[in-house]
Amino acid sequence: MHSNGEASGPMLGLVHQALIYGSDQEFTDVALPFVEGAVAAEEPVLVAVQERNVENLCAVLGGVPPGVTLFSVEEWHDTSARTRDKFGRWVAEHSSGGRVRLISEPPWALGHDAQVRDWARYESVLNVAFADNPVTLICPYDVRVLPPEIIEHARSTHPEIVGSHGSEDSETYENPLEFCGRLDAAVSRPTGDPDTEVSFGLADLPDIRRSVGDVAIRAGLPRSRADELALAVNEIATNAVVHGRSPATVRIWHRDGELVFEVSDSGDGIADVLAGQLTPSAMALGGRGIWLARLVCDAVEIRSGSGCTVAIHATAPSFSLA
Repeated sequence: MHSNGEASGPMLGLVHQALIYGSDQEFTDVALPFVEGAVAAEEPVLVAVQERNVENLCAVLGGVPPGVTLFSVEEWHDTSARTRDKFGRWVAEHSSGGRVRLISEPPWALGHDAQVRDWARYESVLNVAFADNPVTLICPYDVRVLPPEIIEHARSTHPEIVGSHGSEDSETYENPLEFCGRLDAAVSRPTGDPDTEVSFGLADLPDIRRSVGDVAIRAGLPRSRADELALAVNEIATNAVVHGRSPATVRIWHRDGELVFEVSDSGDGIADVLAGQLTPSAMALGGRGIWLARLVCDAVEIRSGSGCTVAIHATAPSFSLA
């Protein structure tokens, strides 16, 4: 066992731990000394957890001490890519060469398999995105509400498991490339025939954008959200006709409170399992399409094999377009 979930020193890189808890007390037993240790060491700490955990933590702290920032999950989290970028900006603004601490409870979209996999990849990719940053990050997992599959993801994506008695290495931790590759292999096409299926070329992209926007509006989404989805599908569709091979096809489903837009082509696929997960360099030429789609969508998944398919998922009201 390691000593506990507290920071190990300003010169070390990422410390990434999962807190698997089954009661409010188990959460507080780890979170309270973690936050108090940050205050004593004058290390900034950001906490973004369930509202109940925010309230309990405020109660035992006697308020919000200086240097501590508290958010509920709903207040802080956005899409997984936007959330990771927000954490990156917060770390850059507050580290000043020293260590910072984070407690982040992911907003698992139970019942939406693609979105669950998306947040699991997010947890894994944090090990790459923040590898060299002086960050100690605890990610709580509530076994009272989360299924065993997500608890297994916690053990696979966090090098350490932390509890009230300290921390230990996770015996089932996986390298992010292996973990993301394994999740990609589980991706399958939505069941049932699509509501819409259209083949397209470069000249058809304006029509594709309009169609996606119209579908999103009909599904009950606001215009601003519809525009975001049209942008995301346009980026992927452009990649399909510029870098893939014809024929290229867009398919659309609206099932179980979710819109799914699939863009397929007959090319060789995307070999990089981290494609679009990390913010591209400002000097990089291209490579921004999937990243932009990840920023605005609730999940983006890639299937390669017989051609290449990129599936874009967005939460929508629960009725079918058919």
